[in-house]
Amino acid sequence: MRILLVALGALSLAACATPVPQARPLNADQIAAMGPTRVLVVENDYGIGKSWVMSDSSVAGAPYGLIGALVSAGIDAMMNYGPSGRASQAAGEVADVIPLDALTSSLTGNLTGLVPTSAPEAAVSFSDVSAVQRITSVASEDDAIEVAASYVLSTDSSALRITVTSTYSSASLPYATPYFPEGSPPKSELVGPTYRNTFVYESRQLPIPVLTPELKEELVVSIRNSARDENGALPEEGTDAHRAMTKELEDAVDNRLTDAEIAFFLTREWLKDDGRLIRAEIDNAHALAARYLVMDLNRTDVPSYEGEGSELVETLPDGRTVYRLSGGLMAGSYISSPADGRAFVNYGNAINYASVYMTRLQTLRTQARERR
Repeated sequence: MRILLVALGALSLAACATPVPQARPLNADQIAAMGPTRVLVVENDYGIGKSWVMSDSSVAGAPYGLIGALVSAGIDAMMNYGPSGRASQAAGEVADVIPLDALTSSLTGNLTGLVPTSAPEAAVSFSDVSAVQRITSVASEDDAIEVAASYVLSTDSSALRITVTSTYSSASLPYATPYFPEGSPPKSELVGPTYRNTFVYESRQLPIPVLTPELKEELVVSIRNSARDENGALPEEGTDAHRAMTKELEDAVDNRLTDAEIAFFLTREWLKDDGRLIRAEIDNAHALAARYLVMDLNRTDVPSYEGEGSELVETLPDGRTVYRLSGGLMAGSYISSPADGRAFVNYGNAINYASVYMTRLQTLRTQARERR
């Protein structure tokens, strides 16, 4: 299954003529009223996704009407068949090593570790931490901090991006927008959670492999094996699957590694030794996000959409940095990057998840509908 990435900022601009940051900080009165508050970790249902670049030639075919649309669709189907399949395969390989409960348990454990033995006065803290399944229980609970995380590998699998979002809602502590001190705020600023913010963690970047004859042969074998059906047969000539396989085989021997080809090797690098590398990055991300959630819940300054740049909040002993964005729609959110300079990392325009998780998700949704 593929999921198109939609810019969060575009959604916000459509909903609010006067843009404001996504972050919703608490004020001093709300902080004092909240005190020790329970935390709900949303169980992860998607696992670690694999991003890729989906081709779309519909604009080029539009001037030629229906014929152009049909031709564009056919070209796109062939061009996307291989990359989509390989992204799904990579996501499936990751799922075999990093199950859903491992992601939820790591995030829950790091948040639980910050539950204080005695709550500080006039400050928000965690009273207890538990997990909640949001597919079968969609309604947000009152007076609870809700935390959810998403995970995606870059198009070449050289890096992992983890995004942790946190919200708090309470009927007794409704949201009071700080962004419109005078005048009438738009409807979007009259509803929604009392608190909201985002923490983004960028992993270390794995080195790109050097193409050798041995790696090239391994890649060719992998492409053929990936194209086989459940009976082990290669796709028939004339099909999109066969055209996609042929194109990938041609690319595999051109002495130039594409992102998809690099991803074949680096995905497996992440998963060596029972996923030691990727597990370490995930746990580190959860630990940082948990710590910054407590700090941000007790921070009252209001981010500005008109601000510029970012504020360096912390440099860790290993050189990793944490910045707080100072302007734009994501002002107030936090981004943590590795110490060593990294090359451009592409996260494409589509994400595929493991088919086993998509099947599970469909089952959960069906069960939830039947219970209503």
